[in-house]
Amino acid sequence: MPPPIACIVDLGSNAIRFLVASSNQDGQLEVLHRDRRPVRIGDSVFSTGKVGNETQRILDAIQHFQRVGRELISEFTNSEPHWLVVATSALREANDRSEVIQRIQSATQIDIKVLSGQQEAKLALRSVTAVRPLPGLFLVADLGGGSLELILGQDSQMLRCSSFQLGAVRWQKAVDAGNADTLDSIHQEIDRLRAFTANHQAQICIGLGGAFRTMHQVAAQRDLNTTLLQQWRSDLAPLSPRDRTQQFGIPGDRADIILPAIDVLSLTLQAVQGTAWTQVEGVGGIADGLAHCVMQSRTDQLDGPNWFEISL
Repeated sequence: MPPPIACIVDLGSNAIRFLVASSNQDGQLEVLHRDRRPVRIGDSVFSTGKVGNETQRILDAIQHFQRVGRELISEFTNSEPHWLVVATSALREANDRSEVIQRIQSATQIDIKVLSGQQEAKLALRSVTAVRPLPGLFLVADLGGGSLELILGQDSQMLRCSSFQLGAVRWQKAVDAGNADTLDSIHQEIDRLRAFTANHQAQICIGLGGAFRTMHQVAAQRDLNTTLLQQWRSDLAPLSPRDRTQQFGIPGDRADIILPAIDVLSLTLQAVQGTAWTQVEGVGGIADGLAHCVMQSRTDQLDGPNWFEISL
């Protein structure tokens, strides 16, 4: 029986991502298509507590991905497509989450699963260990718009994981608002991060997420050490988001949040006494981990109510 085709939509806080993947003859994940729409759910949620009018933009993006997916799937007539939409930090916290999910599921006929921070962390680790071993003590970090997931481990096995409300969009919103309570919550999360990482000296530090990819592209370096990160921060801080895009090629939907992203990368690297962040080529994020879940589950289990939880 041919392997299923995984069609994964990731409703992130800063953007919505789409992955279509299957497995090749060697059983390795084969990416058929990647796409991205810059719908920043976190803008409204972290300001008002609700998704609100952004719901229509989310729905438009998913329906666009459905059309693209149907065209791709038509070329694989013997494979069964498996659609999955997952939501992370912003939708997890939205006061109107139930109404948003109901509207989207009704219009698309696709179930939406809201991931916990721990599930995000496990998927991040799975996406990395599927393509490379992690010998010795390691750290895997998945930085999004709303949260930062950290996985501490040894020899490719997780020791512990946690989620922190230190996403780049959330952090920038706190800075823009200048509210003492909001900024204090950021500092509390930083303290919690340092307590979580205490005594873990990571020999390998792997970064996932759009901020990591952007910094690797801008710096044209495989590894990002603290000195390089701080130099980029000094260069970017005086510039407007528009100038950051024009002078350094930073994407427009990241130019306004790149400074808190650099700050998160720097403080996390220091907390685990790491030397540099390394990017894993070909790994897009938690969508890859979800695709591995689909590929490694028997096709006749994918329609069961608990396959997702079992796979994790």
